[in-house]
This record gives sequence, C-alpha cells and structure tokens, in this order.
Amino acid sequence: MSFELPLQIIIIRIIGLLLVGLVHALVLVGAVTALGDRGPRYEGRLSPNPLVHAAPLGIVVAVLTLGGWIRQLDLDPAQLRQGRVALAGAVLLSLVVPVIVFVLLLQLRGLAVVNLQPSYSNVINLGLRSFAEMSVVFAVMNLIPLPPFAGGYLLQAAAPKLYEAVQPKTTIIALVVVVLAVIDRGTVVRAVTGSLVRAIAST
Repeated sequence: MSFELPLQIIIIRIIGLLLVGLVHALVLVGAVTALGDRGPRYEGRLSPNPLVHAAPLGIVVAVLTLGGWIRQLDLDPAQLRQGRVALAGAVLLSLVVPVIVFVLLLQLRGLAVVNLQPSYSNVINLGLRSFAEMSVVFAVMNLIPLPPFAGGYLLQAAAPKLYEAVQPKTTIIALVVVVLAVIDRGTVVRAVTGSLVRAIAST
C-alpha cells in the first residue's frame, strides 16, 4: 500500500469505516441493552449518527489498512443476563452482522450498472466493494483481544483482571497500532485477510 493514496480512496475508506462502525455499534449496543446493560444506551450510543461512534485513530488505521475500530463503550458484564458469556456473544454478533449487511449490499452493483451512467456506477461499485472488504477486515482486526478493538471486550469477558490492567493503556495501544500501520502499510493485514477480501470482491 502506498502512502500516496488517491483522495477518492481515502474518502471511501473514511465513509466505509463510519458505516461499518455504525452497524457494529448499533448491533453491539442493541444486544447488550437487550441483555440488561442499558448504560451505553443512556450515554447516547444507540444512535444512527456514525460520528457518535467514530474514533479518530481508528479512522486513520482504516485509511491505511481497511481495518480500524470505533469509540470505546463502557460495558458491564455484571449487568448482563448470562454475564461474561453474553458479552462475548454480543461482541461476536456485532462483528458478523456488518459482514453480512455489506456483502448483501454488494449485490446491488448490477442495479447501479444498469440504471446509472458509468461515471456514477463506477464510483458506487467501488464504494460497495470497498465497504464489503472493509467489513471483513474490520471483523478480523477487531478480534484482537485488546482495547481499543472490540476484542478488548472478549478479554474483559475471559480475564476481567487482565482487562482492568490493560484498559487504562488503551490510548497508548491505539497509538502503537497507528505507528505500526504507517510502517507496515497494511502488509500484515493483507496477508491475514487477503483470501477473504478477494472472495468478497469476486462475489
């Protein structure tokens, strides 16, 4: 990946993370609310506004690698029915649903080609393909069991004391990930998710 990304690609990736992150956030907050933890809802995180969920450093990583993350949620497994098991289930569900949503939306490419001028349909097709690819990379990257990734909640579910020790260092971890993304230019991410992304792009 080159540092000289076209402006169009940068914009598409920013929009992509906002949309993927929005679906992820709504599913996660909706799930934990239904399971008994209403804290995130009271904090306004059950919102259709993608900017409410956006994390600036997560957007930077998304531009560089297609991955990224959303702004952290304050989740309390003790409030959930089935406790930490429910938290893990909600997190996994919130990572799977965006992939399903954006892969389904990718099937609209044909409609764009048939009904729009090539200049518009090409942009729409590029956006739909990019969003679907980003949903896959986002899901895989957010399995990393550290905050600021959603996988941090998996760590919270599996090892609460370790999570409590790591969570105050979330900003430091995020900065390290940004630096690694700049240095690596997405090479590791492509190696891990490349086959999945290619499968999505060919659907």
